[in-house]
Amino acid sequence: MGRPVWMAMAGVVLCCSLAAGAPTNLDNVYCWQELGYCVRYPVDWMPTRPNDYTLMLSGKPGSQAYYATVTIASFASTTMGGRYETTQALLNAYKCDLVSGSPVVCVDSSDSPNGTGYIAEFSRDGETFRQWRVVVARADGKVFHSWAFTSPVDLYPTYRPIAEAMYGSWTLDGTASSTGPGSAETGAGISVLFEVRDRIGRLSTCNSDSDLSLGRCHVLSYSLNITSPGYVALSLVLERGQWLLATLYDPSGKRVAFRPGNVNDVYTGAHAVSPGTYTIMVVPQLFTAESEFELTAYFSAREFSVDELAALYGPRSRYIQR
Repeated sequence: MGRPVWMAMAGVVLCCSLAAGAPTNLDNVYCWQELGYCVRYPVDWMPTRPNDYTLMLSGKPGSQAYYATVTIASFASTTMGGRYETTQALLNAYKCDLVSGSPVVCVDSSDSPNGTGYIAEFSRDGETFRQWRVVVARADGKVFHSWAFTSPVDLYPTYRPIAEAMYGSWTLDGTASSTGPGSAETGAGISVLFEVRDRIGRLSTCNSDSDLSLGRCHVLSYSLNITSPGYVALSLVLERGQWLLATLYDPSGKRVAFRPGNVNDVYTGAHAVSPGTYTIMVVPQLFTAESEFELTAYFSAREFSVDELAALYGPRSRYIQR
């Protein structure tokens, strides 16, 4: 991450004084009217919007606070066409995302000050982080807001009070006209065109790469009827460690989109399509692969992003839990 090197001796962390650099006054206010909230933050922190439903606040580059982040993300509930029915369902999705991204994760739900939440400690890129996350519902129940404070573990005690003060300043009016993901601005018109849960098994004729190339392994085929021009994307969720390949072909047999099993992202991008009968093929990518899977095709009249799909239908990295 490019942070200054810290030295540890006899269990004591030695570095410059962090307390002196930690901000204490929340003199700035950020209001996202479309999503219906305002939050106060320190004057030497910076707000950024990585997408249409997420606000990230952190210190300026070059400061220690740069590595401490507060992130607020907003998701449509199922009543507005979103993926999550309850705040707990959204929280569980975040937990699964943590587990898929780090081999060692410790989750403790006892240290969350308010709402549905947890404290987690995990490793990424050789560094250990601590995260406090809370998920709350807007007053009308149509939108869920996720609040998260994340930092390296050595900075966590210094900036946790700042994050708590920011959390305390966070106001939700519940009356905004937009609904976040799923609104006209983000996710509008993205619908599930096809959805199936099935299984690729290991056939007795499938014992080598040659058998795989000769079509002797398990193959499943599904028809997809598209009635109007638009854009289509796929998602394929597998059991952990298994590789299956899902491919979308147009009526002429030309490949339109594919989701290989050797990538973490469950979604493909959106691809332009015309009316017609399309085919989705699911095959093992290795002759040893066998897995249950969830295959979904999404359609919209307009082009859409993978981030919009993740906001509506679940994290980009997840697995079937058996």
